[in-house]
Amino acid sequence: MRHSVRALRGFAIFAMAICVWVQNARAEAITMTFGASIPPYAFPDTASGIEVDIIREALALKGHALEPVFVPARRIAFEFIQGKVDAASKDQGEDLTQHGGLYGDVSVKFQDVIFSLEERGLSISDPADLEQLRVVAFQNASKHYADWLSPLEGADNYTETADQTLQVKMLHRGRADVIVADRNIVQYLTKLVAQEGKIGIKPVTITNFADPWGYRPVFKTEALRDDFNAGLETLISSGRYQEIVDNYVN
Repeated sequence: MRHSVRALRGFAIFAMAICVWVQNARAEAITMTFGASIPPYAFPDTASGIEVDIIREALALKGHALEPVFVPARRIAFEFIQGKVDAASKDQGEDLTQHGGLYGDVSVKFQDVIFSLEERGLSISDPADLEQLRVVAFQNASKHYADWLSPLEGADNYTETADQTLQVKMLHRGRADVIVADRNIVQYLTKLVAQEGKIGIKPVTITNFADPWGYRPVFKTEALRDDFNAGLETLISSGRYQEIVDNYVN
């Protein structure tokens, strides 16, 4: 019985993929801005990634073909405001309803966590536990998590970096006690570092310290927004949404 359920679910996902392909073959292109490079959420070279694939397939289920436009983060909302694209993958802090934007449902959620090596046996339950540790966070992390990280700003043991591969390498080389980053980003980059074979990858402990935060794409028409929401709901209920995520991080 268990195998038949798995087979039926696999067939449903396969059938959905075929449906997406057929819809894309006859659909009108929808332009949407994405960040220039946020692995594994967006890859400009291949026009793919967790966020890109989820939005593409959700729109395709309703007869739309996504045409990603990759821009620096500061221009994701700006291009939409200027009327150069049909949609934006996120608002980057702008209220795009003031510019005629209609928000869809959350397409992807970021879960920033604290990673440490399991062998260290670190126990982190409040910001004070970080004070004596070497902490490497993603760029501008202290602005997102002021309660946890702003007290560390200026300290020799606290660093922020835009190179998140460097975070992974520093942790596993023992040059950082903890790193603060999105779970999916670190899992994806750890896979790449392991494939290089230059650094031994060790078991890690993951500490949750903040609620996930989601990105909601913005559309210029109500019909397009509603089509996206309906397609996204289908992806989630069918299991295809999680399959997309797993393809990049597992």
